[in-house]
Amino acid sequence: MKKTVLSFAAIATMGMAMAQNPFPAINENFYDASKHPTDLTEIMIPASPLKYDVLFTGGVDMVSTHDGKSALAKEWHDFTGFVPINGRSDSGYVIVNHEMMVADPLLGDGGGMTVFTVYYNQNTKSWEVVNDPNGKYRNVDFSEVGGTGANCGGIQTSWGRVFTAEEWGSAFTSNEVINLGGQGITDTADWMVKTFNGQTVNRSIKKYQNFQYMVEVDVKAAKAIRKNYNMGRYDHERGWIASDRKTVYLSDDYSEGAIIFKFVADKPEDFSKGQLYAYKQSADGMTGEWVALPMTLDAMMNAREEAWKLGATCFMRLEWVEGINDETIFITETGRGRAQSVKPALRAGGTLANHLVMLDAADGKLDSSFSDIFGRVLRLNTRTGKVEVALEGGGSLNNDYTPTGNHLSSPDGLTSTVINGRVFLAINEDMNPGGMPANPRQFSNVLNEVYILEVTGDHQGKTYTSNDLIRFAVGPKGCETTGGRFTPDGSTYFLNIQHPSTSNKPPFNHSVTVAITGYAPIFDQSFFTAVEELQANKEGFELYPNPATRELFLNKKSDIAIYDMQGKRVMVQRNVNRVDIHDLATGTYTIVNAEGQAKKLIVQ
Repeated sequence: MKKTVLSFAAIATMGMAMAQNPFPAINENFYDASKHPTDLTEIMIPASPLKYDVLFTGGVDMVSTHDGKSALAKEWHDFTGFVPINGRSDSGYVIVNHEMMVADPLLGDGGGMTVFTVYYNQNTKSWEVVNDPNGKYRNVDFSEVGGTGANCGGIQTSWGRVFTAEEWGSAFTSNEVINLGGQGITDTADWMVKTFNGQTVNRSIKKYQNFQYMVEVDVKAAKAIRKNYNMGRYDHERGWIASDRKTVYLSDDYSEGAIIFKFVADKPEDFSKGQLYAYKQSADGMTGEWVALPMTLDAMMNAREEAWKLGATCFMRLEWVEGINDETIFITETGRGRAQSVKPALRAGGTLANHLVMLDAADGKLDSSFSDIFGRVLRLNTRTGKVEVALEGGGSLNNDYTPTGNHLSSPDGLTSTVINGRVFLAINEDMNPGGMPANPRQFSNVLNEVYILEVTGDHQGKTYTSNDLIRFAVGPKGCETTGGRFTPDGSTYFLNIQHPSTSNKPPFNHSVTVAITGYAPIFDQSFFTAVEELQANKEGFELYPNPATRELFLNKKSDIAIYDMQGKRVMVQRNVNRVDIHDLATGTYTIVNAEGQAKKLIVQ
């Protein structure tokens, strides 16, 4: 098992911009004691406490079916669920979504899910997959609900069930589309909907209309239970269930007028009957209300359009939803990058979200056709109905598109954990588009990061910036990092690497599911507060933390250079207040700022 701190260093190599270097060429006397004293303050870089274990590899591992057959695992891993065994955090069932649509006579056409049992081996200090009697990796059977397609996000319940979110709904407009020329859904016969919202209907619908719902799954049995037609048909991405076990907040990953939905079940843990609502923001953006949709099968098969008719508020590609309590709910709005129009949604009766109205005006078009390059994290206050920007995407860039600090683009996956009373969000990037400035010249290739944001004591009105983010991991080339899921005790973070570059070294040339451990002490130290205190001190040349991890924080922005013991300059960064040192080899270095002040780095 390999180890890593703050990045998958064995897979992703970072390239730092070296242009316009302000540092003079060094000579062989660089370390002469008269010029550079040997008693420099030492910054210790201890060996990484983080470790990742590869649990499941698409296209490589074999998956068992319910009738005893087996096939190569599907790929494009997305949502991850973790159902503890007997409430434990060191053993449980992991369930993984497969977003890619493929024809597969053994595992089922379309997308799908795979279940496997894991436990944490205290002797080896690693997560291992158990050889279950029914198969090490088990295919989820969706035959009773008419199959499944493009399984993207989902819902993790507190009582052991999960929901898988069928996405891509806006594109599925006919049986020919879902068939994908014989490479997608091969059986396109009409489907019989037996019940809808607690009533017997026995209604025949076109096969393509049977996709793009929230589908409830029994994880242990590896079997789909019900498609929740009453939660609506649209580009389902994610959901979060409140403590009443009845109220579900749902997102819509649509680029031309996405809606925040809310479903309220009649009974706790039973979503077979209830009411779907759409969010409608006030004109000033300070409050909001929930408007009820007509609860008919026809209306639910066109839920977004029905919401527009009622004046629901339009957003720009809503991704994952995560509540840290019943009042405060975060939603990633990933943006779209290129110019995108929501005019059709507005003509249908929808209204534009307050922050997008301002973005539209800033673009100078004033016609609801704008570029949303970086996206953002929104916050919904369920008590007041206010939706506002909690964290704007982007960050400071130099003229050559090198970042001067953190740079958040296209936030997508979102989950939370509590460690010793402190609340943290983990935010996954899904770079969209891949070019600059969305993907700055921070890396030699397009790489997506995972950031940690502390939201302890978050309240309505608090605004974060990219400088509040702590980078936790970097995915391999070409991938989307997604499906983040913490164990209940917060000690392990499961992460999916989706559709990475096939040129990567195995296993990261396939979609994989990994378990990351060892970070809890880092999250739980007074790290975040200390960084703020350090940056408030603008005098001298100070670095934090000490001991450091794989990022150094400077007390003020500066150009810096790092030299090895032979005097070779190994890194230059300009106008930064944090420095990524994850790929420095073990050894001793000197870090010098533009004023000639120096510190010694010892990488263990």
